[in-house]
Amino acid sequence: MVTPYAARMETKKEARGRFRELRMKVQSLDRTAPGQQLLRAPELATAQMIASFQSYGDEPDTFVLHDALRALGKELLLPRMNPDKSLTWLRDGAEVSASDLAAIDMVIVPALAIDSRGVRLGQGGGSFDRSLPQLPGWKVALIDSICFTQDDLPEEAHDVRVDAVATERGITRFI
Repeated sequence: MVTPYAARMETKKEARGRFRELRMKVQSLDRTAPGQQLLRAPELATAQMIASFQSYGDEPDTFVLHDALRALGKELLLPRMNPDKSLTWLRDGAEVSASDLAAIDMVIVPALAIDSRGVRLGQGGGSFDRSLPQLPGWKVALIDSICFTQDDLPEEAHDVRVDAVATERGITRFI
């Protein structure tokens, strides 16, 4: 017997397809707005070392955000993907040590979608999923509000929930 769509949990693959399609349909959004909201967060004021990601495609823009963080004197770590899809963290192009990673105050996380529990749906490669458990600090996803859903997203045991989400409408904290 086939379970009706509304009665079963969507798979991650199905959810990714739905949110990718949704993001492609909405081209008029100001892609810098989620980052501008994040700059107003009190958690950012006290953070010194911030791990982030480099946006691409239809993701919220991080390049303007990174310039603003540097102007505020924040130390910014950015990932480089290795052949095994793990991430190496870099500061100004140079690899950082494990002790540097232990000093991270904030992690700006990419996501396709976030639900109201802080469950993050990523792109599916697993690089950030494997990296997040080793990164301390306040974890905030940067997304457009159209991808902030009240519906529960699929979650697996290894998934790390985020502490907050920043959209063009503001910041929602889950803790």
